[in-house]
Amino acid sequence: MIVFLIEKSIEIIAFLQTYLIWLTPVMRLFTFLGNVEFYLLVMPLLVWSIDYHLGVRVGVILMLSGALNTFLKIGLRQPRPYWISSKIQNLSQPMGSFGLPSGHSQNAASVFGLLALSAKKKWLRYLLVFMIVMIAFSRLYLGVHSLLDVLIGLAVGALLLVMFIFLEDKINQFFTRVSAGTKIGLVFLITVGLLVVGILIKSAGKNMQIPALWLELTALAHPEEMIVPFSIEGVVTASGALMGLVAGNLFLGLRGGGYDAARGRIWQHVLRFTVGILGVLVIWRGLGVVFPDGEHFLGIVLRYLRYTLIGSWITGFAPMIFIKLNIAECL
Repeated sequence: MIVFLIEKSIEIIAFLQTYLIWLTPVMRLFTFLGNVEFYLLVMPLLVWSIDYHLGVRVGVILMLSGALNTFLKIGLRQPRPYWISSKIQNLSQPMGSFGLPSGHSQNAASVFGLLALSAKKKWLRYLLVFMIVMIAFSRLYLGVHSLLDVLIGLAVGALLLVMFIFLEDKINQFFTRVSAGTKIGLVFLITVGLLVVGILIKSAGKNMQIPALWLELTALAHPEEMIVPFSIEGVVTASGALMGLVAGNLFLGLRGGGYDAARGRIWQHVLRFTVGILGVLVIWRGLGVVFPDGEHFLGIVLRYLRYTLIGSWITGFAPMIFIKLNIAECL
C-alpha cells in the first residue's frame, strides 16, 4: 500500500509540475502560510492584539505538533519524492529531514483547526479549513511530500487537535489546584521528557545508511543541501518554546492578573507588535550568535534556553512591558 501511494504520488506530482507549473507562485504562498516564520508572526499577533488566551493555546499546540512531527519523521524514516525520482522537482526550499509525515500538513490541521473551532464567524471557519487543504496540497505540488506524507500529516494533526481539546479542561482544572512552582516544575519535566524521547529516537536510527540514490538526487536538486534527517533541533526548539510560553503565562498572571489583548487604538496595536517582534528578534538572533550551536549537550541546553526566553517574552515579559508603556491594559 505504501509503495503504491508513493508511486501514485510521483505520477500526480509529475503531472502537476508539467501541466500546471504556472501555479508555482500560488503554491509557494500557501506553503509560506504553513512555515515556522509565518507562525512566528501570527502567534504573537494573536497573543498581543487579538485574543491572549487563544494565542497561548495556539502556541502550545504548535509546539506539541512540532515535537511530535520530529519524532515521527525520525522514527518512520521515509524519503521525500524528489529524493527518489528524477521526474520530480523540489519547487520549494531544500529539505534535509525525512518526509513522513508532512509537518506543514500536520501543523495546519492542528493550528488552523484550533482556530477554526474557536472562530465565531462561519465564513472564517470555512476559510481556515480551505487553508488547511491548500497548505497540504501545496506540499504535494512542490514535490517535497508524497500523498502518503500529506494524508498522514493531516490525520496526525487532527488527532492531536482532538486530544488537545479533550484534555485541555482537565489539565487546566488540575493546574488550578497546584502552586505556580508545581506548574512550572511539571511543564519543565514534560519538556525534558520530550528531549529525552527525541534523543532516544535519534540514537535508535544513528546507524542507518542513507541510500546513495537519495544523496545523488538531492545533490542534483540542491547542490548546497545536506540530508540531516536525524536532527532533533525541532524537538529542542519546541520544548524550549513550550516551557517559555507556559512560564510567561504564569508569570503574567502572578504579576497583574491578566492582559487585555483586544483593547487599544490602532497605533497602540502597531506599537505593541513592533516592540514585541523587535524583542523576539533580539533574543533569537542575538543569542543565536552568542550561543554555540550543535546537538551536543551544551548546544541543546543553550538552544532550549534561547527558545524558553522567546516563549516567555511573547506571553509574559512583552505584555508586561506594553502595560508599563501604557499601550495595553490589564483585564
